[in-house]
Amino acid sequence: MTRTHRSAAGRVTRPVRRVALATVAAVSVSTLAGVLMVVADDTPTVGADVPRVEAAEATSAPEAPASPSASADPTPGGAGDQEGAGGPAVPDIPVVSADLARSEPAAPPELVTVQGLLETPVRPVGVDPDGTMELPESGDVAGWYRFGPAPGDPQGAAVLASHVDTQEGVGQFARLAEATAGDKVTVTDADGVRHRYEVTEITRYSKEAVPWEKFFDRSGERRLVLVTCGGRWDAEAGHYEDNLVVTAVAT
Repeated sequence: MTRTHRSAAGRVTRPVRRVALATVAAVSVSTLAGVLMVVADDTPTVGADVPRVEAAEATSAPEAPASPSASADPTPGGAGDQEGAGGPAVPDIPVVSADLARSEPAAPPELVTVQGLLETPVRPVGVDPDGTMELPESGDVAGWYRFGPAPGDPQGAAVLASHVDTQEGVGQFARLAEATAGDKVTVTDADGVRHRYEVTEITRYSKEAVPWEKFFDRSGERRLVLVTCGGRWDAEAGHYEDNLVVTAVAT
């Protein structure tokens, strides 16, 4: 409804329109809803029954110019040529490159040994077309997730995974079920460097409940994560019910 008001002089002022508070509230809620949208998690995972990952190499920061120009007025007799104008000579100032020092990538792992249990060659792997971590076909070879940290990196978790068994027979990582806290693990990389770890945790998770974001981690202390399948074989689903995860910290 619209009302009119008369001023002290008896003139009719413009109509005063009332704005419904409910409309303002609705606009505010709609605006906040748009701001609070979040992006779905893209944590990498292992095997055919784990969440998906968008794998991408880390990108480097843009390079700074190697030789930036230091002259504001390069014309003879201008501000950049004080000596030609009769003023005191301006000494040359050396220009130092602002490029960040480039570090070589850590060497990929080639062999993993768990004290008294297994010794398995390792090769780099990526992501399958369905978005899950690729695994070597043979259970006698472990895959290293090459989009994550390597054992030689200063921080983060290096992830190695392998089948518990295949049509060829029982895989090497089946022995992880016998691992205990304190077991020594050694990973030898392509440069021949041995990276040593000690087992701190052995956990079996239902495939639907594995906290993959905890294991595919580029930050934190240097550690090694070994993953395989476990539990009962689910013939209808075509996979084992669980994942066995062994975590070891660098020593």
